[in-house]
Amino acid sequence: MTKLAKYLIKDFKGDGDKSKPSIQFFRSHGAYGYMIWLTVISIHDDKKNISIEELVSIVDKYGSRRTIIDFINKSVEAKYLEKKISNDDKRKIFIIPSDNTIKEFSEWSNTFIKNII
Repeated sequence: MTKLAKYLIKDFKGDGDKSKPSIQFFRSHGAYGYMIWLTVISIHDDKKNISIEELVSIVDKYGSRRTIIDFINKSVEAKYLEKKISNDDKRKIFIIPSDNTIKEFSEWSNTFIKNII
């Protein structure tokens, strides 16, 4: 239990994510950044798509609509997330993690699991 607690404290402080800028970016923006990061990764792992509107409705408990949309746009500009236009409805825009975000999440999660076991 102590090992888990110590690791979570270190992880929360961000001591371990300096080499992973996408993780540092998402986690430095409070609950909405963290929830966007985990939601987009989870949806991607399930081989599904999530639109901007769906993502906003999931995360709106943690920030205003404007804050969330601005954060998504900053994430796209920083190349941590990507926008993908739906083939069925050109008005619908999906949010997907960039290849680098996927890679950094994978590395982070593997380290996390090793440190809590």
